[in-house]
Amino acid sequence: MRKNPTAHPILKNKIYRLAIENVPIHVIFTDTKGTILFANKATEIITGYRIKEIVGSNSSLWGGQMDKDFYTNMWNTIKVQKKVFEGEIKNRRKNGEEYIALTKITPISDKSGRLIGFVGIEEDITKLKEVDRMKTEFISLASHQLRTPLTAVRWNLELLLKGRAGKLTGKQNKLTQSTYQSAMNMVDLVNMLLNISRIESGKLEIKPGTVDLKKLIGEIIDELHPLLQEKSIIIELDFDQSIQDIHIDPRLIRQVYINLLTNSIKYSETGKRIYVKIYKDVQNIISEIKDEGIGIPENQKRRVFEKFFRGNNAQKISSGGIGLGLYLIKSIVEMSGGKIWFESVEHKGTIFWFTLPLFGMSEKKGEVQLER
Repeated sequence: MRKNPTAHPILKNKIYRLAIENVPIHVIFTDTKGTILFANKATEIITGYRIKEIVGSNSSLWGGQMDKDFYTNMWNTIKVQKKVFEGEIKNRRKNGEEYIALTKITPISDKSGRLIGFVGIEEDITKLKEVDRMKTEFISLASHQLRTPLTAVRWNLELLLKGRAGKLTGKQNKLTQSTYQSAMNMVDLVNMLLNISRIESGKLEIKPGTVDLKKLIGEIIDELHPLLQEKSIIIELDFDQSIQDIHIDPRLIRQVYINLLTNSIKYSETGKRIYVKIYKDVQNIISEIKDEGIGIPENQKRRVFEKFFRGNNAQKISSGGIGLGLYLIKSIVEMSGGKIWFESVEHKGTIFWFTLPLFGMSEKKGEVQLER
């Protein structure tokens, strides 16, 4: 015989139960074992199961579509660590139709700190994911179509600048140089859009190898020398010599360092310094990139890693960016098994940190690679 679910401490507040009964997103309450004690009307609409089928059961009724590691991590987060779990989950309605849900599970404790249950919230984002997929495919297709004519424009401009079509006058050379720079900016934009679409498609290949990280960073700094020289900026490198070669995909990690260092150069005044520190802890190699630049406004920090976002102060300094660089490197770092975060004070500078696992990156078969 089923116990009365409303006797559970979570559900004693009738006003609270009434408030969530009619919200348009799926809300459930469970005990510490995951048995459902309460489900609102939206749960019935989204899953296709009736409330009487749901209460007394558990969410495997519509879930169970993810791999074992996903659920192991989820239970460890909410039950052992007693932290909020958030993520996208593939579920299945009663009629067999699959759907994608944005899920948030919050552990509930009593006044003594004893865990007494969980609140689960789900929002069906299947249509949003499909729209996003279509946008990604369109961007990828459009970018591919733009590459061929842009490549032809770039090559022809290079021939003009080299004098292959005759010597240019001073004015002609200046105009051609300006046009060439604009063409290169377009090439960079197209490549960035292609890289974003390739990462989001899940088809990007990860091909790790044994890499001398200090050598890789040295090569990147050499590559950025013209930009550093132009603004008289010095990079100071502090590298932990105990760090051995690391198993990473150098194409991907190169993009992370180049984007972070380019941003630091771009948004720093002439004559400033950039500090790069590479060290390790028990599990990770940690890269720290510190500048003395314009910083990030406090009210815009939460949006830094959003696609197409650029800070107001950054736009005043450079109108050419489109706000994809940090989104790209966050995607790369996370798919490499690491994390990225920052601290910043406006007008004083920014520090970015990102980690890579000491054991390196896992190989992933794919159809495409990043464009440089």
